[in-house]
Amino acid sequence: MQSRVFVVTVTYGNRFHLLKQVIDAALKEGVYKIIVVDNNSAPESREKLREYEKELGSQKIKVLYLDDNYGSAGGFKRGLEEAYNDPECEFIWLLDDDNKPLEGALKILLDFWNSFKIENKEEKIALLSYRFKKEQVAKKSIIYNKPEMVIGLKNSFLGFHIKEFPKKILRYLKRRFLEKNNTSKEEDYGFGSVPVAPYGGLFIHKNIINKIGYPNENFYLYADDHEWTYRITKNGGKIYLILNSKVDDIELSWHVPKEIKETSFSIISKGNPFRVYYSIRNRVYFEINNLVNSKIIYEINVFTYLLLISLSSTKNLKIIIKAIKDGFKGNLGKREI
Repeated sequence: MQSRVFVVTVTYGNRFHLLKQVIDAALKEGVYKIIVVDNNSAPESREKLREYEKELGSQKIKVLYLDDNYGSAGGFKRGLEEAYNDPECEFIWLLDDDNKPLEGALKILLDFWNSFKIENKEEKIALLSYRFKKEQVAKKSIIYNKPEMVIGLKNSFLGFHIKEFPKKILRYLKRRFLEKNNTSKEEDYGFGSVPVAPYGGLFIHKNIINKIGYPNENFYLYADDHEWTYRITKNGGKIYLILNSKVDDIELSWHVPKEIKETSFSIISKGNPFRVYYSIRNRVYFEINNLVNSKIIYEINVFTYLLLISLSSTKNLKIIIKAIKDGFKGNLGKREI
């Protein structure tokens, strides 16, 4: 019997032109059904989605039309609940509304899953397609066996640790002045384990939800995917990044450097305050609850980071400090920025 894979995706704004490409590619891959969570998208986009839903039919697509934007956490939670409660669903493949699977991506995941021979793998194992335009750090982490490249060192703040600062400076200088000769000769390792994963590309058996539950809606936006998937790792499970199962990000995220000379400092210090607040607040909360074992070292890293970012720009300094305080206090949920 063919495995029944449901795709769960969340859309918002005016993004039907992206979403349709994702749906078409997923169905071409042999996905059984698409669950779309419409996070109160723009009227133009929602109208086109309704028309496309009618065209595909209820056997192929189910759209949940929400009356508000519940963020990535609320959106994916509702989509996961819909898939989990459908008796026809066996596997769930999460995709962002701009994650277009490349040819063969799903078959590679299923073949890898079927080759895995361990007891209760349905509640222990998750797979992850490779988003080659933005998850290069995850690839490096499995090549060099350094999971901290993805999740951060113990007591690090937003991935920054003072003991790593000299290395970061050296890497930045190499990027800035040696970019023409900075070609990668890294071997394609095929697959390897990572400690956390984004929603986009994550492939699970629906029974893993019995073990880890659903995303925490109080995160609203950003870091909710890492908090949710880290529950797999903390429970003794594994997340395997499968490099040959490729997903194309047809629109890059705001926090991905557009130029080689950009740094995370410049992106955070000058970025949209709304996005900066949620990404920092939620990450701080995640770090406090999962990565910090020395409050003193953590606070040193926070202070040093703030000092360095203030040298780049003071535009977002107040919102950054507010986000840090709320993360420390656990003031989550959707808030006025």
